Amino acid sequence: MKKFPFTPEGVQAKQRELNALSIDERLQVAEYVANKPVEFISENFEMSDEQQSYLRELELVDVRLTGFSLAIGFLGQVPVNMQDTTPPSTFAARGKKKKEVSTNVSTTTNPQTGATTVTGSVGIKWSW
Repeated sequence: MKKFPFTPEGVQAKQRELNALSIDERLQVAEYVANKPVEFISENFEMSDEQQSYLRELELVDVRLTGFSLAIGFLGQVPVNMQDTTPPSTFAARGKKKKEVSTNVSTTTNPQTGATTVTGSVGIKWSW
């Protein structure tokens, strides 16, 4: 898979790439991203050394929430917005970044056809 810039546009491009996969392939990606979100993000997005370091230093709860949220978004093909809004190196001395993870996903199943519709969005934002 192609590596994309770690920008809102790059995340959208990665999601388009994932949306083109079969359901079985998306299930594999979702399982991988749920269990190894740091590796998935590092392997799929161009990031600065500072961003890579921050990602590797996230606490376990943040890592798991990020992974599960991304897995839901990619599997359900709902819009995913993931970004770091911190200017490079500008505020490095201030300590930890603020983390925001929001997941709003719902599923509806048509009882007559059995078809399931997934709607919602996933947002992950890191900033100082």
